Amino acid sequence: MIKKIKNIFYIVSLLIFIILVVIFYFSDTNINATNKSRSSHAIKNDKILSNLIVLENDTDDVIIYKTDVDFYKKNKKIYKFWDLIKK
Repeated sequence: MIKKIKNIFYIVSLLIFIILVVIFYFSDTNINATNKSRSSHAIKNDKILSNLIVLENDTDDVIIYKTDVDFYKKNKKIYKFWDLIKK
């Protein structure tokens, strides 16, 4: 009997907790506070971003594209195995 009462108490406590959290989450005061916080962060970010220095791009022609195919073909070891199979 006591075990059932305990289980009912736990279930009721859990349901009350979930209901209170949902009510607070969807309340107008919480929504307004969230929107104010987001807008204040956006204003702060705009101020910070407007003070940033823009650096000049100096990365033109930095990468040298090299084709190693000719080097590979020149230094590739020639195997005679396939020639033996063909004969």
